Amino acid sequence: MDGERQVRVYSTGGCEVVQLLGEIDHATAPLVERDILVSVRATTGVVVDLTETTFLDSAGLLCLDHVVTAFSDRGAPVRVAAPVDGMVRFTLDLIGFIPDLLSEDVDSAVDAMTK
Repeated sequence: MDGERQVRVYSTGGCEVVQLLGEIDHATAPLVERDILVSVRATTGVVVDLTETTFLDSAGLLCLDHVVTAFSDRGAPVRVAAPVDGMVRFTLDLIGFIPDLLSEDVDSAVDAMTK
């Protein structure tokens, strides 16, 4: 799966949602990062949806870090949706990803930004 098909962008609740699909690894992460940063110009809020992401290696984590930093630098609040019982969330918890940015799903991430 190439980066183009791994990124879906849509709007909900006044936020842009970036849904990442499948495996984000050393082979795909650079394309995914580029596609996200080119496709999303939001300043109101961005949710990175990892609910359909099946694998995230160190390159995927670096991609996520770059994306969160880029939107934060633009002044756009960011949340990451990753189910608590999933392998991706386990990885994020293991590396100490910022807990305040994590939500169980897209709806709760959007709610956290719009309150």
